[in-house]
Amino acid sequence: MKKPLLATLGLAGACVACCTIPLAIPLFGGAAAIGLTSWLGVNSKVGMELLVLLAIVSIAGLVWGVVVWSRRRRANACGTEPSSGSSCAVGPDAKGCGCAPR
Repeated sequence: MKKPLLATLGLAGACVACCTIPLAIPLFGGAAAIGLTSWLGVNSKVGMELLVLLAIVSIAGLVWGVVVWSRRRRANACGTEPSSGSSCAVGPDAKGCGCAPR
């Protein structure tokens, strides 16, 4: 095989691993939450109004979980030590990652 073909295959594999899989996980989670909600509604003979309410609560819980997960991930991504000897430090008054006065 030639090097350009290998580079193209490597790039395609990196795109799948980096973008597609993390984006698909919340989609599968949402589909599972809606599926579980509808299954519970059908098997327990629940009315349509309560089924819609359960679906909304499931979606709200999923959104809340994603927000909490992204905040924790962002907080863990921020370094607390200054990099390469600069006077930049992350303090409690900094919004997210960035420089704050010492």
